[in-house]
Amino acid sequence: MTLSTALRQLALAATLCTAAAAHAEEARILRIDGKVLSSEALTGATLTVLQDGAAFTRMEQGLAQFQLNLPLGHEYRLSFERPGTIAKELVFDTRLPGDVQPRKDFLFHFQVSLLAQPAEGPMRYDGPVGLIAFNSKEGDFGYEHLRTARLVPAESPAAAPAKRVRREAAPFVDPTMELAAWVETQRAEAKQ
Repeated sequence: MTLSTALRQLALAATLCTAAAAHAEEARILRIDGKVLSSEALTGATLTVLQDGAAFTRMEQGLAQFQLNLPLGHEYRLSFERPGTIAKELVFDTRLPGDVQPRKDFLFHFQVSLLAQPAEGPMRYDGPVGLIAFNSKEGDFGYEHLRTARLVPAESPAAAPAKRVRREAAPFVDPTMELAAWVETQRAEAKQ
Protein backbone atom coordinates (compact mmCIF):
# COMPACT_ATOMS: atom_id res chain seq x y z
CA MET A 1 0.00 0.00 0.00
CA THR A 2 1.36 3.39 -0.94
CA LEU A 3 1.57 6.30 1.44
CA SER A 4 -1.08 8.29 -0.47
CA THR A 5 -3.50 5.34 -0.36
CA ALA A 6 -2.96 4.96 3.38
CA LEU A 7 -3.54 8.69 3.92
CA ARG A 8 -6.75 8.58 1.87
CA GLN A 9 -8.00 5.60 3.91
CA LEU A 10 -7.11 7.37 7.14
CA ALA A 11 -8.98 10.52 6.00
CA LEU A 12 -11.99 8.42 5.03
CA ALA A 13 -11.97 6.67 8.42
CA ALA A 14 -11.80 10.03 10.22
CA THR A 15 -14.73 11.34 8.16
CA LEU A 16 -16.78 8.23 8.94
CA CYS A 17 -16.01 8.54 12.67
CA THR A 18 -17.10 12.20 12.67
CA ALA A 19 -20.33 11.32 10.85
CA ALA A 20 -20.98 8.42 13.24
CA ALA A 21 -20.48 10.69 16.27
CA ALA A 22 -22.93 13.25 14.87
CA HIS A 23 -25.42 10.48 14.10
CA ALA A 24 -25.02 9.02 17.63
CA GLU A 25 -26.58 12.14 19.18
CA GLU A 26 -29.45 12.07 16.71
CA ALA A 27 -30.07 8.34 17.19
CA ARG A 28 -30.26 8.58 21.00
CA ILE A 29 -33.24 9.88 22.93
CA LEU A 30 -34.22 11.43 26.22
CA ARG A 31 -37.22 9.42 27.41
CA ILE A 32 -39.31 11.50 29.74
CA ASP A 33 -41.62 9.83 32.21
CA GLY A 34 -44.08 12.45 33.41
CA LYS A 35 -47.13 12.89 35.60
CA VAL A 36 -49.65 15.71 35.59
CA LEU A 37 -51.28 16.32 38.97
CA SER A 38 -54.44 18.33 39.58
CA SER A 39 -56.92 18.62 42.42
CA GLU A 40 -59.65 18.07 39.83
CA ALA A 41 -60.00 15.61 36.94
CA LEU A 42 -57.63 16.14 34.03
CA THR A 43 -60.54 16.43 31.60
CA GLY A 44 -59.61 18.98 28.96
CA ALA A 45 -55.91 18.98 29.88
CA THR A 46 -53.42 19.16 27.03
CA LEU A 47 -49.70 18.82 26.56
CA THR A 48 -48.27 20.65 23.56
CA VAL A 49 -44.65 19.97 22.61
CA LEU A 50 -42.57 22.20 20.35
CA GLN A 51 -39.22 21.02 18.96
CA ASP A 52 -36.94 23.97 18.12
CA GLY A 53 -40.06 26.17 17.92
CA ALA A 54 -42.01 23.90 15.54
CA ALA A 55 -44.93 21.61 16.39
CA PHE A 56 -43.69 18.19 17.57
CA THR A 57 -46.66 16.49 19.25
CA ARG A 58 -49.81 17.16 21.24
CA MET A 59 -51.42 14.93 23.86
CA GLU A 60 -54.98 15.22 25.16
CA GLN A 61 -55.32 11.83 26.87
CA GLY A 62 -53.28 9.84 29.37
CA LEU A 63 -51.54 12.80 31.02
CA ALA A 64 -51.88 11.38 34.54
CA GLN A 65 -48.88 9.20 33.61
CA PHE A 66 -47.18 9.49 30.22
CA GLN A 67 -43.93 8.90 28.36
CA LEU A 68 -42.40 10.79 25.45
CA ASN A 69 -39.25 10.09 23.46
CA LEU A 70 -37.35 13.28 22.64
CA PRO A 71 -34.53 12.84 20.08
CA LEU A 72 -31.31 14.45 21.35
CA GLY A 73 -29.88 17.61 19.84
CA HIS A 74 -32.96 19.86 20.12
CA GLU A 75 -34.76 22.23 22.47
CA TYR A 76 -38.29 21.21 23.47
CA ARG A 77 -40.96 23.37 25.10
CA LEU A 78 -43.66 21.42 26.90
CA SER A 79 -46.81 23.43 27.68
CA PHE A 80 -49.31 21.97 30.14
CA GLU A 81 -52.80 23.51 30.13
CA ARG A 82 -56.28 22.77 31.44
CA PRO A 83 -59.24 25.18 31.50
CA GLY A 84 -59.52 26.92 34.86
CA THR A 85 -55.87 26.32 35.81
CA ILE A 86 -52.62 28.24 35.51
CA ALA A 87 -50.70 26.92 32.48
CA LYS A 88 -47.10 25.79 32.97
CA GLU A 89 -44.19 25.41 30.59
CA LEU A 90 -41.01 23.33 30.90
CA VAL A 91 -37.97 23.56 28.63
CA PHE A 92 -35.95 20.43 27.81
CA ASP A 93 -32.58 21.25 26.21
CA THR A 94 -31.38 17.90 24.83
CA ARG A 95 -28.23 19.25 23.15
CA LEU A 96 -25.11 17.54 24.45
CA PRO A 97 -21.62 19.02 24.76
CA GLY A 98 -19.38 18.09 21.81
CA ASP A 99 -17.20 15.76 23.91
CA VAL A 100 -20.14 13.63 25.12
CA GLN A 101 -20.82 10.44 23.15
CA PRO A 102 -23.96 8.82 24.55
CA ARG A 103 -23.81 5.04 24.75
CA LYS A 104 -27.41 4.72 25.91
CA ASP A 105 -30.70 6.56 25.94
CA PHE A 106 -31.45 8.82 28.89
CA LEU A 107 -34.46 8.72 31.24
CA PHE A 108 -35.89 11.66 33.19
CA HIS A 109 -38.81 11.49 35.69
CA PHE A 110 -40.88 14.56 36.60
CA GLN A 111 -44.30 15.77 37.67
CA VAL A 112 -46.25 18.96 37.07
CA SER A 113 -49.15 20.26 39.17
CA LEU A 114 -51.88 22.26 37.46
CA LEU A 115 -53.26 24.69 40.03
CA ALA A 116 -56.65 26.40 39.89
CA GLN A 117 -56.80 30.04 38.84
CA PRO A 118 -57.14 32.25 41.94
CA ALA A 119 -60.42 34.06 42.65
CA GLU A 120 -58.69 37.46 42.19
CA GLY A 121 -58.49 36.94 38.44
CA PRO A 122 -56.57 35.04 35.75
CA MET A 123 -52.87 34.56 36.39
CA ARG A 124 -49.93 33.17 34.40
CA TYR A 125 -46.26 32.45 34.98
CA ASP A 126 -43.85 34.99 33.55
CA GLY A 127 -41.78 32.22 31.95
CA PRO A 128 -41.02 28.52 32.06
CA VAL A 129 -41.17 26.99 35.54
CA GLY A 130 -38.09 24.88 34.83
CA LEU A 131 -35.27 23.92 32.48
CA ILE A 132 -33.98 20.39 32.12
CA ALA A 133 -30.54 20.11 30.48
CA PHE A 134 -27.51 17.83 30.34
CA ASN A 135 -25.21 18.13 33.35
CA SER A 136 -21.65 17.19 32.33
CA LYS A 137 -20.60 16.70 35.94
CA GLU A 138 -23.36 14.12 36.52
CA GLY A 139 -23.26 12.66 32.99
CA ASP A 140 -27.05 12.82 32.86
CA PHE A 141 -29.97 15.22 32.47
CA GLY A 142 -30.98 17.30 35.46
CA TYR A 143 -33.09 20.23 36.53
CA GLU A 144 -31.84 23.82 36.42
CA HIS A 145 -33.71 26.92 37.48
CA LEU A 146 -34.01 29.49 34.72
CA ARG A 147 -35.00 31.81 37.55
CA THR A 148 -37.92 31.57 39.85
CA ALA A 149 -41.01 31.85 37.68
CA ARG A 150 -43.32 34.46 39.11
CA LEU A 151 -47.08 34.43 39.05
CA VAL A 152 -48.33 37.61 37.32
CA PRO A 153 -51.72 38.82 36.10
CA ALA A 154 -52.58 37.21 32.76
CA GLU A 155 -52.71 40.57 30.97
CA SER A 156 -49.17 41.58 32.09
CA PRO A 157 -46.58 42.14 29.35
CA ALA A 158 -44.16 39.32 28.61
CA ALA A 159 -41.04 39.15 30.78
CA ALA A 160 -37.47 39.51 29.56
CA PRO A 161 -35.70 36.26 28.62
CA ALA A 162 -34.74 34.27 31.69
CA LYS A 163 -31.15 33.80 32.78
CA ARG A 164 -29.84 30.32 33.41
CA VAL A 165 -28.64 29.53 36.90
CA ARG A 166 -26.89 26.17 37.27
CA ARG A 167 -28.31 23.85 39.88
CA GLU A 168 -27.48 20.32 40.94
CA ALA A 169 -28.92 17.58 38.76
CA ALA A 170 -32.05 16.18 40.37
CA PRO A 171 -35.43 14.94 39.21
CA PHE A 172 -37.81 17.82 38.49
CA VAL A 173 -40.15 18.67 41.34
CA ASP A 174 -42.72 21.33 40.61
CA PRO A 175 -41.55 24.47 42.49
CA THR A 176 -45.09 25.83 42.70
CA MET A 177 -46.50 23.17 45.03
CA GLU A 178 -46.58 25.72 47.89
CA LEU A 179 -48.85 27.87 45.75
CA ALA A 180 -51.54 25.16 45.88
CA ALA A 181 -51.72 25.47 49.66
CA TRP A 182 -51.92 29.27 49.39
CA VAL A 183 -54.76 29.08 46.83
CA GLU A 184 -56.71 26.70 49.08
CA THR A 185 -56.21 29.05 52.07
CA GLN A 186 -57.42 32.02 50.02
CA ARG A 187 -60.50 30.09 48.89
CA ALA A 188 -61.31 29.01 52.45
CA GLU A 189 -61.01 32.62 53.69
CA ALA A 190 -63.22 33.87 50.83
CA LYS A 191 -65.97 31.41 51.78
CA GLN A 192 -66.07 32.66 55.40
